[in-house]
Amino acid sequence: MIVSNDKKVCLTQIEKKDLSFIQSWRNNQDFQRYFREYRLFSLTQKEKWHNSIIDDNRFEMFMIRNNRDYEPLGVAGLTYIDWVNRHADVHFYIGKSNSWIDEEYSSSAIDTVLKHAFHIFNLNKVWTEVYEIDNKKIDFFKFRGFKIDATHREHYFYGGKYHTSYILSLLRSEYE
Repeated sequence: MIVSNDKKVCLTQIEKKDLSFIQSWRNNQDFQRYFREYRLFSLTQKEKWHNSIIDDNRFEMFMIRNNRDYEPLGVAGLTYIDWVNRHADVHFYIGKSNSWIDEEYSSSAIDTVLKHAFHIFNLNKVWTEVYEIDNKKIDFFKFRGFKIDATHREHYFYGGKYHTSYILSLLRSEYE
């Protein structure tokens, strides 16, 4: 278990018992438009996903939990970890109460993931892809010092039209 500096949240390994929460959050119609794969997922598909990442050192995914009562709040982690070039794709969302990004837990969760990425895994860079329709997350990452590295014009199709996708990153030197 990894506890945030402010003691609000903790990150725990994802267990099978957590998959029903993740399935519910991933199938939330308000969230689907923000995911690379916005199709509906069965519990069997989530189990298959979970089994595929357990022994793959390119994936380090966590449940975000309230540190007081361990209530599941969301998901965070690092994917496509490149151990040679020292970078990874960072993910997170608060699923509880359909929040996506909230005022209470989001900052603690992402700060904990970033600390883990830079101080434990010794990564040099974390990056994320965010679609232009997700202004809340773009602003959230920019506030934390992430910079837009790339713009993929009309890269993402949702709601009957194409949208721009942004690649944002944070370097270890910028984090510290």
